[in-house]
Amino acid sequence: MKIILLKDVIKVGQKGSVKDVSDGYALNFLVPHGLAEQATSERVAALEAEQEREAEMRAEELATRSLVVKSLEGKRVEITARATEKGGLFKSIGAPDIARAIQEQMEKKVPVEEVKLEKPIKEVGEHTVELALGDARAHVTVVVKSA
Repeated sequence: MKIILLKDVIKVGQKGSVKDVSDGYALNFLVPHGLAEQATSERVAALEAEQEREAEMRAEELATRSLVVKSLEGKRVEITARATEKGGLFKSIGAPDIARAIQEQMEKKVPVEEVKLEKPIKEVGEHTVELALGDARAHVTVVVKSA
C-alpha cells in the first residue's frame, strides 16, 4: 500500500515522503496512530505542490540573507569587553557575540551559523571575521575595546 508519511517514522522514512509498506502495517499501525495517510493521486499532487512552494520560499529567504551578508562587506563592528592591562580579555568573544553586535549596531540579523570564526577572540584590537552563506561572503572588521 502506498502511503504519505505525516511524521518521521524510524526505519520507514521522513515526513512528506511517499512510501510503499505492507497493508497490515499501514492499516493497523501507521494510519490509526496518525503517522501516515493513504496516498491518493490528489493527495500526492497536493504534497508535491506544497513541497515546491516550500522550496521557493527557502530559495527566496536564502537570496535575501545573501544580500544582507554582501551588504556587510567592509563594515566595522565595535565590541567592548573587560580586559587586562596587557590587552587580554577575561572572557573570549565568539560567534554569538559578534552576531549580536551586528544586529544591535547595524540592525541586520545575521544567524550565528553564518559567522565563520577560526577561534574565539581573546585580545583587544582589530580582527577580521568572515561571514559566509552559500556563495555569499563578506569580511567584517571586529574592533574589540577594553571596558
